[in-house]
Amino acid sequence: MDDRKDLTALSHALRKLHQALVGVARREHEAEWGEVDPGQLLQLLTKHPGFEWLRELSGLMTYIDELTDEDDIGAEEAQAARATAKKLLLPGSDPASSSPFTQRYREILQAEPLVVMEHAAVRKLLDRS
Repeated sequence: MDDRKDLTALSHALRKLHQALVGVARREHEAEWGEVDPGQLLQLLTKHPGFEWLRELSGLMTYIDELTDEDDIGAEEAQAARATAKKLLLPGSDPASSSPFTQRYREILQAEPLVVMEHAAVRKLLDRS
């Protein structure tokens, strides 16, 4: 197993999923507050409480990118990153183990076809590991 290649593929798939989720969050925000430009969106993503749920996924993406930037990726680190992604994106049915991200993510998966497609791409990669 080539951990760098697998994590790079996972990172790209997570970015596409994140982009779809940001699109949903932006659309919901704009429906209530009006249109935002890209600079305002960045501020919302990093500071607004209504976008806080997305930060868990953003943090995971950053961690995976940092791993792939290292000269030598440890197998345990790579496996831990994949396990974290699975826990975040493929949560069990136990609501007690849910984070704000997983709760919101489940809701969006029920309503947004693009998010479902991107989820399937990530899941395919996670199922291989």
